[in-house]
Amino acid sequence: MNKLLAITLMALMGLTACTASTGGSSEAAQVALDTSAVIQRVEEIYAGVFDVYNNTSDLGMPDKGLDSLYCSRDWNNALTAVAEHDKKLSDSMGYWEADYWIMGQDWQDLAISDVRVTRLADTTATVELNLHNCGDVKAVRLEMVQEDGMWKIDDFIDLKTSCDWKADMKEYIQVSKVAAPH
Repeated sequence: MNKLLAITLMALMGLTACTASTGGSSEAAQVALDTSAVIQRVEEIYAGVFDVYNNTSDLGMPDKGLDSLYCSRDWNNALTAVAEHDKKLSDSMGYWEADYWIMGQDWQDLAISDVRVTRLADTTATVELNLHNCGDVKAVRLEMVQEDGMWKIDDFIDLKTSCDWKADMKEYIQVSKVAAPH
């Protein structure tokens, strides 16, 4: 009886190991697919962005509508709050001095490279890439969220300057509220 029990236990352990192994490789394959989908989405986003910039002939920043297409609701809410605040200013330039899509004021020879996912969860991801603009290369981190079944950019972070654009916009609005006379 002990011999039969031992054989049965060994057989069960073998089946469990095979199931775990198959599940693990299946899980790894899913992570690879998800990672690939995030990278593909970032490449699609920047292809659309660069198409708009490259086809803009006026000297100002393109009035692009890119944020509503490619960015999260929270990002767009922060942009709206900054725009509403800056409309009230009469003696100041306002918040914007540079453009987060191109990490500068001017653009030429726009490209991205070395796109990689550094963190992936169910509905969030962190992506790092190199942004090429005017012969310069900047390391950029994108915080991504999945909304309405699509990956969207929730934040832009310039890794060289540690500029977290969304946090900076929110701080700008908060400081302005505190400084405003009641």
